[in-house]
Amino acid sequence: MRRLTRSELASRVGPRPPSDAFWRRAIDRGEAALGVGADALADSERDGDGEPTEPLDTGDIVDVDDRAFVVVDAERTDGGGRVYRIELVADRDGD
Repeated sequence: MRRLTRSELASRVGPRPPSDAFWRRAIDRGEAALGVGADALADSERDGDGEPTEPLDTGDIVDVDDRAFVVVDAERTDGGGRVYRIELVADRDGD
């Protein structure tokens, strides 16, 4: 599990990172689907075996301002990209 800032995520997903409008809608709905094209995956870092690392994995957390999203699912697309399903982490008021 990794914890990423919004800007760290943007650098991992390629030339068109999620916009402010995307994040506002995701916060309002409490969930979203983040699509990443095959080109972004091809340009991603390589692990020790030379395989590209995924920009996100299930369980990763993305911090957006004072909110956080957790990756709950990752699916391959027919075109070689990924769709990451994210959900807003509930506020922990009173902790």
